[in-house]
Amino acid sequence: MKISRPVLVNTSLGVVIAGAIAASLLILLPARASTSTDATQLTSTVQQGVVSSTITANGSVAAVREVDANFAVSGTIASVDVALGATVTAGQQLGTLDATELDNAVASASTALTRATTDLATANAAVTSATTDASSADPQTASIAGEKLTSAKSQVLDAKDKVADANDVLAAAQADRANATLVSPIAGLVVAVSGTVGGSSGSSTSGTSAAGGTTTTSSEFVTIADVTAMTMTAAIAEADIALVAVGQTAAVTFPALEDVTATATVTSIAPTGTTSNSIVTYSTTITLDTIPEGLRLGQTAEVTITTVASADDALYVPTAAITTAADGTSTVDVIGDDDVTTTNVELGVVGDAGTVVTSGLTAGQTIVLGEVAATTESDAVTGTTDQRGQFGGGTGTGGFTPPTGGTFPGGN
Repeated sequence: MKISRPVLVNTSLGVVIAGAIAASLLILLPARASTSTDATQLTSTVQQGVVSSTITANGSVAAVREVDANFAVSGTIASVDVALGATVTAGQQLGTLDATELDNAVASASTALTRATTDLATANAAVTSATTDASSADPQTASIAGEKLTSAKSQVLDAKDKVADANDVLAAAQADRANATLVSPIAGLVVAVSGTVGGSSGSSTSGTSAAGGTTTTSSEFVTIADVTAMTMTAAIAEADIALVAVGQTAAVTFPALEDVTATATVTSIAPTGTTSNSIVTYSTTITLDTIPEGLRLGQTAEVTITTVASADDALYVPTAAITTAADGTSTVDVIGDDDVTTTNVELGVVGDAGTVVTSGLTAGQTIVLGEVAATTESDAVTGTTDQRGQFGGGTGTGGFTPPTGGTFPGGN
């Protein structure tokens, strides 16, 4: 079969065009994804200021001390003269007991003292009379007069003992009567009231009263808190307690009081630890320097204790900028106008915000923290490639299939 010239021309032209398109795709669209990696240098500057290391803990607010005010004798409560939350002064009356029995005891002791005093006076008069008789007695009656004088003197001694005992009983009865009125031992805030009118004053220690009855020390009639200063107690873990010392400064915040911070001082550390769930902690008391407005006893507090601090104008850098060799030599890379210089430095306080540099650097110098590698990956061409990187034919989305026949523009 004879092929016409126009068909041959069109076919040849199609093959040439297909080859050109395929070559162009190989050049413009590489078959494999390329990867590029750039290192980003992190820098900082030499700062000047205070560097400190801190420990944090939680606790609750308490008064600097609490005192239980108790009746010194037992009895029936006649009055409760304060209310919970009241502010009292030292010596202010808090409550009273029914004093009927105590008044009777005082009266009885007073009567006994009067009787003993009278008996002493009688004994003294007997001694005076016996002395006179003995001095005027003749030899026959002198012995008898002497015996009477001796007996009178003995009665005086007995009478004096009874007067002394009666005085002691009266004093004790009067003290018991005075203790029927309870006054505040300190000024402060009433944080607990346990007594009620008509109830017993309660007791924890018993003894004998001046009237011959039982005397007791009552328990927790009223509890008064000294709120002239406030504290918080925090449980410090054994891993940190070695860094804490009395006198260290602290900052206390209160979740219930927004944007309120109080300065404080560590005032005591328990000598022995407490174990809970296999964790050993030490009770540490922190006393607030001032009492923020609105602060209440028992509120939650968070303390930050400064365990070590530098001078106010110390030079410091981020700890990550420091490299320490095996021999203990520390260096920092300093960025100059044209290059980076490794500089030997002497170190000071290691704090939460950085490490103090005592020599080798000046404020404001730019230093190297390190490098961060950034990797980016370009889009790959979708399609198939052979081992030689040539674009293969087929029906893939990136492939190109040259025409096997047909008419291109310009053909017939």
